[in-house]
Amino acid sequence: MRILFAALISLAFAAPAHAHTKADFDAQLKLLSEWLPGDYDNNEQIVRQSGGGLAVTKTTPFFRVHTIIKRVAMPEIGEHVFYLEEYRDNDPAKITRIRLYKFTVDIEAQAIRLHLLNPLKPEVLVGAHSDLAKVEALKLADMRADRDLCDVFIRWEGNQFRGAMKPKSCDRPDKTTVDYTLTIGPKHHWTRNRARDAKNNVVWEFAPGAGEDFVEGTKARWFSCGIQESADGDMTKTKPYKTITLHDQGGEAAVPWPDGRTLVFVIHDRAFTSPPDREFPLFRIHDQKNMTVPIAYAYAVDEAERFGLNLGWFYIRCQVQK
Repeated sequence: MRILFAALISLAFAAPAHAHTKADFDAQLKLLSEWLPGDYDNNEQIVRQSGGGLAVTKTTPFFRVHTIIKRVAMPEIGEHVFYLEEYRDNDPAKITRIRLYKFTVDIEAQAIRLHLLNPLKPEVLVGAHSDLAKVEALKLADMRADRDLCDVFIRWEGNQFRGAMKPKSCDRPDKTTVDYTLTIGPKHHWTRNRARDAKNNVVWEFAPGAGEDFVEGTKARWFSCGIQESADGDMTKTKPYKTITLHDQGGEAAVPWPDGRTLVFVIHDRAFTSPPDREFPLFRIHDQKNMTVPIAYAYAVDEAERFGLNLGWFYIRCQVQK
């Protein structure tokens, strides 16, 4: 049904010769609300800019960004409200953004209108993605002034949603203007955030030196992985050891091993060039002292929901969480 609904949306909103009705935009907003919630990570963007494979990680111009978006019930603020919590460098303590996305339909503008609401005290919400009651307890008075000129206008283009602010609309106290753009699809949430001066020169970028490129967040799937071990490599003596949970967009889990090492398990997608649109879940095991070259790795078919690896002395099997 989800694929059928997306196909109908595509047909309904493909470059019409007439204005859309509220019913049209309500259907678009329904699809957008279905697509948006999730965990997003730009790990594969980092892999590509680093040269791929076993290359040393390069973190410029883009650094690692993890974005969590969840729908929240906040009727005082709006009917379609989402909480966004974002951090960098795979470290939940390094917060880059905490805000609310509030969506409404703007018939006059012929767009879905995104209001960017910022809490007055974002620091008290760190980690609130796992306890949304903290977010839902907030009132409109707990938000910074809602500047309508900074709203993002989102339209359906090319089987995805693309949004931008009106040119030179969102002024900052330092007399620069915010230029925030995003693209939302069924599996991605891309953003580009920067500021321009009066002559339209870019004077600040979220990712310095990124130019026209976006932070490319890909929606992650979460896996539960059961680990078994056999110290002498005799698979007939394998026994359960530990269960870990990690996502497939560069998710990591460090596990102390009985021989004194710390093993790090990593899952990420790997895009191969033949054909270029295919991505395979890639599963790696590292000694924590060498995160560049793995002890072993395996990969599965596209969209695989379970896979594993057995080296005799350890065995791991992962299954996607529904």
